[in-house]
Amino acid sequence: MNDFVGTQLRGWDAATFRTASGDPTMRSTVIAMTVLESAPDWARLRSRIERLTLCVPALRMRPLYGLMGISAPRLAVDPDFDLDVHLRRYRLPSDGGWQELLDDARRMSLTDFDSNRPLWEAALVEGLPGGAAAFLLKLHHSIADGQATVLMGLTLFEFAAESDPNELPAPPAPEAEDVGLRDVSIANMVDTLHRGVELASTSARAAAVFAKGTVTDPVGTWTQALQTVTSIGRVASVPDGALSPVMVGRGTTYRFAAFSLPFAAMRQTAKAQGMSVNDAFMAAIARGMDLYHRRHGVVVDELRVNVPISLRGDAGDRSGQAANAVSIARFPLAIAGLTVGEHMEQAHALVEHWRDEPAIRLADPLAEVSWFVPVPMLAHAAQASDVTTSNVPGPPMPLFLAGVRVSAVYPLVATIGAAVNITMVTYDGTAYIGLSTDDRAVRDAVDLVDDLRAGFAEVTGGVVGPADPYSADSRLPDPDDDTPSAGGEDPLP
Repeated sequence: MNDFVGTQLRGWDAATFRTASGDPTMRSTVIAMTVLESAPDWARLRSRIERLTLCVPALRMRPLYGLMGISAPRLAVDPDFDLDVHLRRYRLPSDGGWQELLDDARRMSLTDFDSNRPLWEAALVEGLPGGAAAFLLKLHHSIADGQATVLMGLTLFEFAAESDPNELPAPPAPEAEDVGLRDVSIANMVDTLHRGVELASTSARAAAVFAKGTVTDPVGTWTQALQTVTSIGRVASVPDGALSPVMVGRGTTYRFAAFSLPFAAMRQTAKAQGMSVNDAFMAAIARGMDLYHRRHGVVVDELRVNVPISLRGDAGDRSGQAANAVSIARFPLAIAGLTVGEHMEQAHALVEHWRDEPAIRLADPLAEVSWFVPVPMLAHAAQASDVTTSNVPGPPMPLFLAGVRVSAVYPLVATIGAAVNITMVTYDGTAYIGLSTDDRAVRDAVDLVDDLRAGFAEVTGGVVGPADPYSADSRLPDPDDDTPSAGGEDPLP
């Protein structure tokens, strides 16, 4: 067999690629928008990115497709890989600012990848106010989840403006050759056969363990089996639809917004309640969503929320070889009638409950089964959610890109079926919130951003930054200052 046929996408990665390719409402892109204090030297930046592609092999790999597309694509090194095809630079108009940058990120996100080249692209955007610049890195979700993106960033960025002479050298460029449809199809069939043998072997071992357990501990064995089966039913169940009467409809376009707040304020709020930062994050979203629905004259008890559950570090973690090590918990989240503390307690209990679900760690096998489910059915299941939330810890210290200090990092993730996607990344003492809103579901995105900022302001005691960091009130307030910031002066009822 040809040695250059690469590795077939498996499990969650394959399911993500398939749904994104089969339904435009499921477009699955991640953009890391890094704001820089100034424009870096282009040659040095290009060298850093080339090094990144050598250290992260997936960035030099293209999809290969077998006969009739009946199998997941393979990722193999592109023999025609050209860095300049994926990397570009340009300058905003003289009157351009934050909104123009977000608009460019939106267009970048909504543009499909070349399905025959590596699934990423990047752009250096110069001309931001004050001589600042931005670096946009766009990735297909099938090759990177949030934590994988952060790990890539740690390879790309440096800890000082000067190059580290002790930095390990990048590996040499991998070898690649053209492969034909026949080679790819044969490799797919061999992989399918191996998976079948592996499944049969695993099933035989499980049956033997079950038979032994039925004799030695029948109650415990059958109880565990029943719990696993019922857990699979809960995890794989498809809701009838979204719960919001306001955020209705799903389309093929979305728009971005972003703001930030001091991470210490959120951490202090969580610590005071004996909760985690993620609990405070979800409480702020619940408060903001409640205010947004009240703005529209309705009180909604619950919204259906998607929360990624990281499996990195688990016994079955494939993160060493897979781009995504995550499963998705989907549950109703109460947004009305609770105090901030109760919101945090609710979020904590729900996430922990789903984290303990036996089937949550069967994400890859269940995703393999989804290959036999029509894409429209998968899209319908995704669109039954109102909000997707994600909290990704980032580096706590300042970083540099090609000698220039990174001043901010905003996560901009496609809606992927939900009405709203809200992602938080922490960096150097600040929490950066990125939002995407479906254009059909949210026709007043500015109002939603204001309400979410108010929700975060209430949870953190009035500490939140503006929706435009280049506006007149762009300075983040001191968390010890009692003066409420913009967007935080009106607590929710």
